[in-house]
Amino acid sequence: MSDSSKERKKKFTGMVNKQKSEDQQNNSKQADDLDELKTLKERAVQLEDHLRRAVADNENVKRIMQKQISDANDYAVTKFARDMIDSCDNLKRVMEILKDDDPVHEGIKVAYKKIMNDLKKHGIEEIDPIGELFDSNLHQAVVEREDNEKKTGTIVEVLQTGYTIKNRLLRPAMVIISKKTANCGSS
Repeated sequence: MSDSSKERKKKFTGMVNKQKSEDQQNNSKQADDLDELKTLKERAVQLEDHLRRAVADNENVKRIMQKQISDANDYAVTKFARDMIDSCDNLKRVMEILKDDDPVHEGIKVAYKKIMNDLKKHGIEEIDPIGELFDSNLHQAVVEREDNEKKTGTIVEVLQTGYTIKNRLLRPAMVIISKKTANCGSS
């Protein structure tokens, strides 16, 4: 082999080695880039998850706040309503004392009905539990009365009217409930 061919071969080998080295560097750089891309994708997934959770939390807070605002609007009159139903109780007592043909009785009756209608407009309803079974969520039993004709726990008399405001208890009805006589047993 001549010197020039050896030199060409050496040059060629050098170029091949240089190309291999560059390819290895490129492969290494590509592997690094792929690792970095993979890491960035994982981070993007994490951030997207955090964003979804933050949006969901925000929606939950918004819903809770709207419910609290709605409840505040619905129940803002609670204290006033309690005062009004006490006044209604007093008007009822006066109507029971006065005779039906008394003109004052008629005036009080009209005023009572007006107040009750106004309370209804604001979601305040009377509880009329006569004949129903006692429910500790709505009623307060103060006395038991023997009554063998009614099922035990049936409300036989209302001592004080109960009220709800938008389906929430404002004041329980004070009631008398039935019980069986000792020798009769329960049903």
